[in-house]
Amino acid sequence: MTQPPIDLAPLRRALAMLDEAILFWHQQAAGSALKPHLRSAVIQSFEYSYELSVRSLRRVLVERAQSAERVTDLGFNDLLRAGADAGFPVDPLRWRQWREMRNATSHAYDEKTAQSVASEAAAFAREARMLLDGLEASVGR
Repeated sequence: MTQPPIDLAPLRRALAMLDEAILFWHQQAAGSALKPHLRSAVIQSFEYSYELSVRSLRRVLVERAQSAERVTDLGFNDLLRAGADAGFPVDPLRWRQWREMRNATSHAYDEKTAQSVASEAAAFAREARMLLDGLEASVGR
């Protein structure tokens, strides 16, 4: 059974939403009642975009692999190395940092963590967009 074509449009939309959330968050004045809510939107958009990025990388690697089962079973660090070895713009150290940020938002949510994650979201978005561009080039889009 053949896999349906890989649709990377959801990741592109998620990254656009992340960019928009970051913009809205930064446009609010300090002390604004909306600022913390927009920061939460940034964090949620980061979480979703991160998950889609990793899943998209795995999906493209599975499609390109001679042994799909081998790629499907790769742990996170091995997945990053496989992505970098395949020529995708994946810096394993930075993506481990994004993973730690993602884990921090789901396990220990406090003011300091929220501010840190939201502040790093723009850097993540730039790297995720580079990954998306590489994935799209790989699947012929």
